Amino acid sequence: MREKKKVQFRKVRAWIKTVDSVYTGTLYLPNDRDRISDLMNDERQFISVTDVESKDFPSPKKYLAINKDLIELVEVLDFDRERES
Repeated sequence: MREKKKVQFRKVRAWIKTVDSVYTGTLYLPNDRDRISDLMNDERQFISVTDVESKDFPSPKKYLAINKDLIELVEVLDFDRERES
């Protein structure tokens, strides 16, 4: 059986503007990436966002996958300085 490698990451609180809405949530930046632009420019079509708030829904969502093609702006609000595993 193949052992799954545990990826370490940093939590990054961000404001994300898409063509249709605005979200505030937590992104997960792998330790081998230094910048949000690395995350935005990797090969994946979607970014994972947790603890998401938006005026479009009445209560926070635990998880959203946002299509990168729809993103217009990303602003980093807070970097979690401690690495998580």
